[in-house]
Amino acid sequence: MPTTVPEPRQKVVVGLLVNSAGQYLVQQRRPGTPCAGQWEFPGGKVEDGESPAAALEREFLEELGIRITGSSAFAVIEKDYAHARVELDVHAITAYSGTPFGREEQVIRWLSPERIAELDVLKAVYDILERIVRPPDRAELQSVR
Repeated sequence: MPTTVPEPRQKVVVGLLVNSAGQYLVQQRRPGTPCAGQWEFPGGKVEDGESPAAALEREFLEELGIRITGSSAFAVIEKDYAHARVELDVHAITAYSGTPFGREEQVIRWLSPERIAELDVLKAVYDILERIVRPPDRAELQSVR
């Protein structure tokens, strides 16, 4: 009987950027990408040999034109999609310079968690929103790694 080995999880970094009104930055996936049109928190793949912090800084500069100068670990979430198995390393952005804009012509919005939940979002966004509303304690964060 043949056995299949599950595809390894792609490591992805996600950044939570919140403004003074308590709204989070979300972006819409561009046409021609998996899950095009759906909304997500910004971020992207962690390249081989790259730390999650370095990937976060690179992705935010490439996608949003801002420099991350401070972040902290928030959660790790595993999700399976039709196109990929991912491990999301979610970080809260604590400091940055610049004004975010869609450098890759993606639509971005600042929205409350409640408004984000009303959008057509990637499945993992719901897990992140749950943690925003009910943040994990440090012991829980350590246990998911």
